Amino acid sequence: MKLNCQRLCRTFSLWLVLLSLGLFNAPSFAQKWDFYTFMPSPVASTKRLSVMLEEINKETNGALSIRMHMGGSLQISSTNITQAVSDNVVQMGEDSFFTGNIPVSGVLRLPMLINGYEEFFKAAKIVDPLMIAAYQKRGVVMLGRYSFPPQVLWSNKKLTSLADLKGQKLRVTSPEQAEFLKRYGATSVTIGTPEVAPALERGVIEGVLTASSGGGVGWKDLLKYNYRLGVNYVDAVVIVNEESFKKLPAATQEKVRKIVSDAMPEVTQALADAEVTLTKQFAEAGMVITEPPANEAAEIRGQFVDYWESWAKTRGPETIKALAEIRKVLGR
Repeated sequence: MKLNCQRLCRTFSLWLVLLSLGLFNAPSFAQKWDFYTFMPSPVASTKRLSVMLEEINKETNGALSIRMHMGGSLQISSTNITQAVSDNVVQMGEDSFFTGNIPVSGVLRLPMLINGYEEFFKAAKIVDPLMIAAYQKRGVVMLGRYSFPPQVLWSNKKLTSLADLKGQKLRVTSPEQAEFLKRYGATSVTIGTPEVAPALERGVIEGVLTASSGGGVGWKDLLKYNYRLGVNYVDAVVIVNEESFKKLPAATQEKVRKIVSDAMPEVTQALADAEVTLTKQFAEAGMVITEPPANEAAEIRGQFVDYWESWAKTRGPETIKALAEIRKVLGR
């Protein structure tokens, strides 16, 4: 009996040593997280994010297991992902509808301010610290950011010039896009991503602002025209509940940070590559694709400077300063 007790004690001691060295992972210690995306169906971004989650599951040796849920599969609206992660309803998320919770973030979505990915990420460097701090106040950690291609105009009614916008109803993802439509006589409608297809089918809206590799690939059969003026950029961030994140060992936290950070430029590139391929496919399938005149974007940009300034003033000193810094960096 005494011998059995000694063996049991030695076995338990060895188990503790192995566990402390990270050489043994008890399944009961593993954390299981839910990851929620606003996209209702797989696109280039969610496919790469799915690979990212698989990498995390593998590299953490079972200490962390994350399951992806598509937009609409849980009772969480696209606009409530920030709060859902903050409340730990889901531990991790792909958040794009954050401007209501973090007003300064909207500076990156001002119409006609940013032209090209290089400009976008220059501007994002200015906004990143502000967003990280704002998320942290909500108990959320921002791990990384990627960008969709320029948001262009789509409709199931004739749309081959900006003049055709008059009287049309288009879904927008931000007040900044709504301002653009307002100036051209269109009406904006704000609805979550999973609700867009039903809204197009019922005639609640006639069109959208999105990218081919974003909503375009999912709604292409409900749209007939694509006017490829880049109104603005829409980004998304990967966020995690701070309390859940801090429960992970420090080494695991660093692994998660690195895997997410490495994935973000690849998500941006995957979307950019898909944009070219998909737009060509849509044209071959009969969609009317119209490129705007070469000088149109530059001409329109000057008309929105007053809006940029008035927009920033309503959001306070922090946003005014961020806009000024971005304009200086971009030479606008």
